[in-house]
Amino acid sequence: MEGVTHPKQRGQCSEAAVLFEFVRTGVTVLEPFGDNERYDFVIQLCGEFYRVQVKTGRLTDGRVQFETRSSGTLTRRVKKEGYDGQIDIFAVYSPDLEQSYIVPIDEAPNTSMGLRVEAARKSSPNINWAEDFLLADWIDRKRSLSDMDH
Repeated sequence: MEGVTHPKQRGQCSEAAVLFEFVRTGVTVLEPFGDNERYDFVIQLCGEFYRVQVKTGRLTDGRVQFETRSSGTLTRRVKKEGYDGQIDIFAVYSPDLEQSYIVPIDEAPNTSMGLRVEAARKSSPNINWAEDFLLADWIDRKRSLSDMDH
C-alpha cells in the first residue's frame, strides 16, 4: 500500500485484499447496502453466515497489531466502541506481510490485539501466533468440519 496515507483509503485497500482472498477461495461474499452496519461484509461458508469486520494490521515489534474497536470523532472527542454482538470475526490484513488473518470476536480482547510473527524477547504463555490465525487455514478448518458433518 505504498503511497496510501489516508486512513479511509488504507481501510479500503485492506478490505479489497481480504475480499479477494475470500472470493479467490470460492467463499460467497455479501455486501450490505449503504454504510450503516458495523460489519464490512458477510461471508457464507459451509452454510453458515459470518459478519466480518476488516482491520488493517500494522507490523510493530514482531507482531501484527490491530484495534478491536472502532474510533469515531464526536465533536472533538474520540469515541471508541467495541463490536460485541455486532460481528462474528475480524479479518485482519497486514500490508507489510501481504497476509490476511481471521480472529473470531470471542478470541479478541476489547481494545487491541497482536498476532506474533517473530519470537518475543520474553516468553509468555499468552502469545497469539499469527500462523494460527491465517485466513486460508481458517477456511480449510471450517470446510473440514463441514465435511465431517456430512
